[in-house]
Amino acid sequence: MPRSTHLEGCSTVDGFAIPEHVARALIEHAQEEYPKECCGILAGPPGEVRELHRLTNIDPDPVMRYNADPRELKRVTDEIDEKDWEIVSIYHSHTHTPAFPSQTDVERAYYPEAVYTLVSLADRQDPDLRAFRILDGRIEELPVAMWDPTS
Repeated sequence: MPRSTHLEGCSTVDGFAIPEHVARALIEHAQEEYPKECCGILAGPPGEVRELHRLTNIDPDPVMRYNADPRELKRVTDEIDEKDWEIVSIYHSHTHTPAFPSQTDVERAYYPEAVYTLVSLADRQDPDLRAFRILDGRIEELPVAMWDPTS
């Protein structure tokens, strides 16, 4: 399981709540794509993560950046809209650097309402999952709460 702050309950006011099985799936996606960066969307009812949507990284330098396939992104956002859900988080991996937004990540933070979730595989045996708000170039780290929806 990734390093994180474990908070009680399934939602937080000043944090980011993610079901454990979704966090595991996100890390699996990152590990499978290594050494490329993975990318995707976490979606659900407002403020609640329910689904992970993997996207294909089509960036010409997929080891240092990510750029989601626009056709996949359109399909996934249409599915999310049809459910009357929202994009809760946009995620990607850093394969050789810490789980902290790069300058490119900040410049590409096009969804101010979304949480940006990063998983670092700098130590592949101990992935580091962290969450951030990126607004007007400012980065704010959010505590991550993992919970088991079956308990």
